Amino acid sequence: MKLRINHMPATWKTLAGALTVAALVFSACSKNNNGSTNTPKVVATVIGSNTTLSGGAWKGTMLAGQSYTINGDITVLPTDSLTIQAGATINVPGNHAFYVQGVVQSLGTPSQPITFTAPTAQPGQWGGFQCDSAKSVTFFWTKLLWAGGPDSSGGTRQTISVSVPIPVDIEDCWFVGGQDNSIGVYSTSNVRILRNSFYGNGTTDGDCIDFHSGVTGVVAYNVLWGSAGSAIKVYTSATIQNPQTNVMVYNNTCLESGFRRGAQEPGRGVLVDAFSQAKVYNNLLVNNYWSLDVTTTADVTNTKYGYNYFYVTVDSLRQFMYPAGESGKIQSTDIIDSVHLGANNPMFVGYTPPPVPSTRIIPTSYDFHLMPGSPALGKGTTSAISLPAGVPGMSSDIGAYVTDTSGGKGNRHAAGY
Repeated sequence: MKLRINHMPATWKTLAGALTVAALVFSACSKNNNGSTNTPKVVATVIGSNTTLSGGAWKGTMLAGQSYTINGDITVLPTDSLTIQAGATINVPGNHAFYVQGVVQSLGTPSQPITFTAPTAQPGQWGGFQCDSAKSVTFFWTKLLWAGGPDSSGGTRQTISVSVPIPVDIEDCWFVGGQDNSIGVYSTSNVRILRNSFYGNGTTDGDCIDFHSGVTGVVAYNVLWGSAGSAIKVYTSATIQNPQTNVMVYNNTCLESGFRRGAQEPGRGVLVDAFSQAKVYNNLLVNNYWSLDVTTTADVTNTKYGYNYFYVTVDSLRQFMYPAGESGKIQSTDIIDSVHLGANNPMFVGYTPPPVPSTRIIPTSYDFHLMPGSPALGKGTTSAISLPAGVPGMSSDIGAYVTDTSGGKGNRHAAGY
């Protein structure tokens, strides 16, 4: 069955729009099995199944378990919604993008993730989700592979880009091989970036998570490996101090970030910069060019951090755990060794660091779970941040993989993607 509801008579389209809005309002307080309180219900309208979608304006539902091919740029108009059901596979064989002016909802599940991919498993094959005038953005259990293809000017595109003040909820997703930022939010959006895995994003630039211009919310239990720039960047503006970006960053595992951008502007595991503030606790920072950088232009007074775990296997990286000349300083609660290279190995289940962690060969077998007896277990704080209702609490373990996964705590992904 194939139904393109953008071809319906006007009266039908009005009714469909009203029903879609009603469904979204009704679902605002529903809860998924990860503790999220923002799971929208699936609208009943069917786009089609096992089909090719030509470019243009589309709305409705991509069906569970079905395959789609995108043969042109897709636009979701301001009054419309695009919903993808669990288990759908969306192939994008050309450099096409999703331009979202309305609502996008990608609602995968642990047993049936959604996959956006390209025929060639190489970075920069398609244009990602450009949500610069969207109403809300929701991605659960979704694999976003090989995005970041060039825009009309030849510049790389972000996998998910948002520049309007809307709810942004991205949980349990995979971002692999993008050419620019994996997630870029440039507005007063409130964000929930929870339990995602990022592998090998960016070319000579590009962060896994990049916030500007008043973003607020929570970044927790993410695994972030091999970003060209920073794994997590918290930034307001170089010139405008308000609205201020203010994000809680806890229990993330950040590895090998910042090498492809070069020594003139190295990337960080976590960067707090440019009139922003953050609460940064319980993060496991391994072999990043610079580990934790609270710059002199950050809101140093209101930025709090501690209980972070630093580990390097390359001697030249030791001095950059807290880079010299910046405001960030070693805290008494940190786990850090500045004398014995390789001390305090966090004991990952499967990780062999390269001699120089700058390559972009994306691993399929790295496993950043912690082995029993890891010195990261039980060394975190559970009370340093006052968290909003409905988000996972802090773990007493450090990093994204923790022993107590109740209440939405802990990354749920197996090794690789």
